[in-house]
Amino acid sequence: MNKYYDVIVSGYPSLDRIIKVSDNPTFGITSLIHNKDNAQVHYGGCSTNIVYLASKLGIKALPIFRVGCDFEKVGLKNFLEEGQVPLEGIRVIENDYTSNCYLIENKDGNHITLFYPGAMDSKYYKKLDQSIFSKSKYAVITVGCLEENWDFMKCAKKAGNKIVAGMKCDFNAFPFEFLKELLYGSHIIFANEGERKEIESKFDLESIDELFKDGSAEVVIITKGSDGSEVYYLEDGKIKKENINIAVPDKIIDTTGVGDAYITGFLYGLTKEKSYIECAKYGAVASSFIIEDMGCLGRIPTIKEYEERYKKNYIGK
Repeated sequence: MNKYYDVIVSGYPSLDRIIKVSDNPTFGITSLIHNKDNAQVHYGGCSTNIVYLASKLGIKALPIFRVGCDFEKVGLKNFLEEGQVPLEGIRVIENDYTSNCYLIENKDGNHITLFYPGAMDSKYYKKLDQSIFSKSKYAVITVGCLEENWDFMKCAKKAGNKIVAGMKCDFNAFPFEFLKELLYGSHIIFANEGERKEIESKFDLESIDELFKDGSAEVVIITKGSDGSEVYYLEDGKIKKENINIAVPDKIIDTTGVGDAYITGFLYGLTKEKSYIECAKYGAVASSFIIEDMGCLGRIPTIKEYEERYKKNYIGK
């Protein structure tokens, strides 16, 4: 059966403000802010990052989330419409505001995240429409309302979606029991090096590739920043591993959102029926663009730019 959407995505939308400091903020001590655009709102949140970039790359991507009474006023609705993101899965909560956060970044690129859930608070949760899931092939689960993510996963399983886990070390969103269900029930799993260590520690795994033995995993991708990424995948019943080099950006401005961009690039490859290794390279290329500007969606490539950088970095090498 043909699917109307390539992917549906759960998780918080967010109105992000990025604050850069040179030290590690401490209570009782003043820290100086170094970026003059610290009050500027950047549209973000894992789900927004993925569906917006995906839509720009020609993927039919549907977000499932709630927004507040400020949805139009803050420009988020217009932003999504301009990106040709479908709004069918978005519900407006009139007596609260869209979730937002302050990302405090030190000179090493590490972040403290201060988050207000707003319209994504669990008290506004309502059971999801199962019919939406039957319209999609892939279902991506990112950081979001716990009750809704449980429901999202159950609906995805019932619809036979390929489940994609976008791991984050947020144990309010991913407490142990849900994280276990997510990791062992997902077909495609993304994590960075720190998240991989957390997974191995929490579940007493000698290696992340044990998820293939006891779960539904078909491919596990570990992103490693400037060291590229590792791809573990099943082939002929055996677990294989391959290292993928980064795609080289023109400049490095801000690392916020690169993990979500990688997931989106990987999905782009999947929709083109590429191999997992090729998909990982497309993920690296997507990240290389996002890193070139402030915010999670500051630098969006055209499909032509995207394919040209893929060829430049990976074809004939």
